[in-house]
Amino acid sequence: MSKGLQWHETTADKLPELLELLFRHLESEERKARVTQLLANYEHAAALSSSVRFPVNDCPANDVNMNSFFHWTRENEIVGGLLTMLRPDGTVLALLPVIAPQEPFQTLRLTFGKLLDYSVSVNARLIMILVDSQQSSDLSLMEEFGFQKVSELMNMSAEQSVFPEIMTPGRLRFRPYTDDCWNEMVALVERTYEKTLDFPRLSGLVPTSEILRGYRESHPFEPSLWFFIEFQRQTIGALLLTQLERAEHLELTYVGLLPEFRGRHFAHEIVRYAQSIARKRQCQFLLVSVDSGNTPALATYVRLRFHVYDRKEIFVRFLPHEK
Repeated sequence: MSKGLQWHETTADKLPELLELLFRHLESEERKARVTQLLANYEHAAALSSSVRFPVNDCPANDVNMNSFFHWTRENEIVGGLLTMLRPDGTVLALLPVIAPQEPFQTLRLTFGKLLDYSVSVNARLIMILVDSQQSSDLSLMEEFGFQKVSELMNMSAEQSVFPEIMTPGRLRFRPYTDDCWNEMVALVERTYEKTLDFPRLSGLVPTSEILRGYRESHPFEPSLWFFIEFQRQTIGALLLTQLERAEHLELTYVGLLPEFRGRHFAHEIVRYAQSIARKRQCQFLLVSVDSGNTPALATYVRLRFHVYDRKEIFVRFLPHEK
């Protein structure tokens, strides 16, 4: 190990300094907003639990998602850091590991190594690194540690002003989910993954039931926000919404159609229905994340006046998983 370099689990008193390093690539105002939000989420989590739990980006901390910060110090100064979140589906989500400008490249290698060690220790299936558009990732280092780029993620939002005030009846019916429909929903969503344009290289690698449990457990679950989409008395797809802890935000978590019902211009009506729910709940924003390669979905969102507010490159590494 490099002389004087020490590894730590981050405590509350060191958190502001670490966050400043992790977000040093952002402009001052954006960095301040991200740091402030993370500190507020940490304080909320600390009030609920004696465990140290942290959020990733704007994702609130809770007792299901196990979130952790780690950092390196040299002469008592933080010179490198790592932020992770273990999701219920066995995925470790991480921001790009960061080191201080004057720090030798070997420290970054050590930080990547710690990310792998941590992920193995929590029996993760998959590590997913999110790289902000303002950051530059070292592709050779990513490859050295077994990571491959799978997509660019587009985070988009629509404001309340564009939501429909009245939702006129259309071709589709939205049947609410109930807990006794769990198996039906799992089977349906699995079929909607066929020939998907959202992260096709990840399709089938995590059981659908675990992905849905991850959706259900990542935030307070409201069954009334999950729907079976029906057309002419046939179930043709699923719409899953999530009320985020910030009450003004509703997330369009997943929308999928069976392959044989794609290309019939149903997406517009589905997204408008989601916007109408956001209006009824007096949400200021409807959020969605979409693979940049899913051009039909992107076209629908742009047509319905969603705007890109953030882009991230997605790198993944798969791990042996003990059941």
